[in-house]
Amino acid sequence: VSSTIQDVVEEKVTLTLGSQRNIAVNLTSAEIATDLSLKSWAKRILKPAMSRLGQGIEAECLVLAKDATYNSVGTSGTTVFGTDTMLSAREKMKKNLAPMGAEMFALLDSTATRSAVNARKGLFNDTAEVAKLYKSGAMGRSDGFVFLENNLLPQHTMGTDVTFEVRTTVSVEGQATLVVEGLTTTTGTVTKGTSFTIGSVYGVHPITKDTLPTLQQFVCTALATADGSGYATLSVSPAFYTSASDGLQNIDAFPVDGGTCTPVGATASTAYTQNLAYCKDAFRFVSVPLVKPDGTDIASQSTVNGVTVRVVRDYIPTTDKMIMRLDVLYGFAAVRPEWACKITA
Repeated sequence: VSSTIQDVVEEKVTLTLGSQRNIAVNLTSAEIATDLSLKSWAKRILKPAMSRLGQGIEAECLVLAKDATYNSVGTSGTTVFGTDTMLSAREKMKKNLAPMGAEMFALLDSTATRSAVNARKGLFNDTAEVAKLYKSGAMGRSDGFVFLENNLLPQHTMGTDVTFEVRTTVSVEGQATLVVEGLTTTTGTVTKGTSFTIGSVYGVHPITKDTLPTLQQFVCTALATADGSGYATLSVSPAFYTSASDGLQNIDAFPVDGGTCTPVGATASTAYTQNLAYCKDAFRFVSVPLVKPDGTDIASQSTVNGVTVRVVRDYIPTTDKMIMRLDVLYGFAAVRPEWACKITA
């Protein structure tokens, strides 16, 4: 049996270290020396400051994850998080070959958590997991997920138009833009993070390339605004690949002129909470050391659980103040967005 020799092509995702967050603490030397002992200062001042810094980073990364994830399940405006809704998210991820045996997580806000716990209160389950439902109002493990409660999850606001269609047939492998029409002239928008399907564009199995029975979902990766004719060019993910792409195929056919685009989100200009299911390998977070300036009272940094924090402290004689600044330089990228799924509410 003959074999066709193929080149090895390693795909890469750009992860830009372009985000820096900081928080500063301003205290007089008298406050440190008298009102607050060093231990008390760390508990009352430094710990809340670090918590605020960490939550700011987390909230920003969750928005980035939301905007990069094209898979989406659930019904906009609903508060039902029953078993079938969660299993439909799992189905999306598994059909995109999320690793067998890998832990999958479900981040739900408190409203969704309440619904999920209530929907399962009558189920037979592992005794320890049922105890969590009743004792702490937490989900624990269920439906193939480790459930986590998170009230930093973002909302997604729909654009001013939720009805539009393909204007220009796609014909180039790897194209990541889509020209649409039918938007409100000059003011119609499709917002970044909007997931949608395109009529007659079906997904394919990642390995066999057999056509799946469900329409492929896409996500708009940048805000698009209509021109004077109601046309707009959407930046989309994933890019369009058909069977002519030598193994990169992800759709059965290119979008064609007139194909109906159907966003996930029924009402224009309306905000919907985006809960998130994912495998940890879907995303990457990186933080790196910063330059430690000379000539300061303290300049140090430490890495804990993969997050590097720089601490700089200095004294201002004219005001008798001790200034401490905490910084994190970081980047975030979706490396396997197909292993994540938004659960809209």
